[in-house]
This record gives sequence, C-alpha cells and structure tokens, in this order.
Amino acid sequence: MSFMTKIEGVPDTDDVRDGMAFFAGTGPYGKTCGDCKFRGYVRTSSKGTYNESRQEFVYRSYRTTKCEMFRRLSGHHGSEVKEEYPACKYFELKEKKKASAVSSQQGNSP
Repeated sequence: MSFMTKIEGVPDTDDVRDGMAFFAGTGPYGKTCGDCKFRGYVRTSSKGTYNESRQEFVYRSYRTTKCEMFRRLSGHHGSEVKEEYPACKYFELKEKKKASAVSSQQGNSP
C-alpha cells in the first residue's frame, strides 16, 4: 500500500512488479507480459563443465521467463516475470509461430 497521493493516469508504487522494464498496466489495454516478445530470452550459464573429448569447456544455454527489455535498460538480469502481469509501455506483440499459419493454410485447400 502506498502512502503517496494517487494521481489519475500516473503510475504508483503499487503498480511496480519486480523484473519489469516499466510500471505494470502502462501498456495496451488487456495485454499481458505473456503476449510480449520481450518476455523470455536465452541465457548461457556462467559455470561450464569440461568436456574431455572436445578438450574445452561446455556452457549450457537455457530460456528464461525474465524481461529482455529490463536487461537491456538496466544491464542486469531481473526477476522472473509472470505471464499474467499487465503489460508495460515497452510492450511489443510477439509474432505468431509460422508453422501454425502454414498448417492452417494447408487445411483450407481443396
């Protein structure tokens, strides 16, 4: 709960979600972080394991559910961002997978 005066249209401290690039709810109406292209990026582990056969260290890559825009702006990896969080002002709609578009076109042909 915030003890500051609430001004209409201005984000408040209650609108803050850890790991988000900006205040929650400042993006397009009805959109969530789950719809945003910036939620989730590939990250490489900092500790590698040595592979004898290749004679080198091997680092694992994995997909996170963190905000890429937060990382770009702050230079740090933020907290996990849940799909249901209301979108922020940096929201950009993620592209649909092309495989589903191709399969739907094939199903409509005679």
